[in-house]
Amino acid sequence: MKNLQLVLYFAYFIGVLAVNAFENLSKRNTTAISLSSTYSNSLATFANDGDTITNDHRVCSHTEINKDKAWLQLDFGKPYSINTIRIHYRNEDIWKPYRFREFYIDMSDIPATQSNTSERTRCYTDNTTYPDVPPFLMEVPCKLTARYLIVETTYDAPEDDNITGAVLEICEIEVFGCEVGEYGADCKSCIGCQVCDITSGKCSTCKSFI
Repeated sequence: MKNLQLVLYFAYFIGVLAVNAFENLSKRNTTAISLSSTYSNSLATFANDGDTITNDHRVCSHTEINKDKAWLQLDFGKPYSINTIRIHYRNEDIWKPYRFREFYIDMSDIPATQSNTSERTRCYTDNTTYPDVPPFLMEVPCKLTARYLIVETTYDAPEDDNITGAVLEICEIEVFGCEVGEYGADCKSCIGCQVCDITSGKCSTCKSFI
């Protein structure tokens, strides 16, 4: 059992290193982060300040209550090739991530304020149903090229007795990738094409937002 635990630990550690080798695009000076609404002083910028603490709501972004839809958007300023998305969600002792059920991640060339889901490309959909809760740390592969990344939900959690609607409480979001036309952990230039698979460098005709 002890050997198995060591193997799993090193596998996780190697995986984290591989992801972190790509640039965290959410930390770029040209990246703008925004929320559909803001609860109290829980600003959107709390979700890309480098603080991955999840057990203190004071350091997490938080959308307003009693809204039909909640979203967090990253605007990279131009299209980038995405490899992996990592989300750190609020997870306190008496406050589990039940509001995070059924969220989804979209990529788009149109901002959230001007688009709906039919105009975007879906990257991930959470299928967690009550009474289960999703993990507070989510790592999602998402090999797309886009300018906007939108984390959105319309889920109305039954645990919220006194409020209605959708809420997002994202403490940190990390988006790992490269400039368009680059691939691999060290972001080498694609060979023979303008856009290639971000991990293998293989040229493809996959949909991109350029």
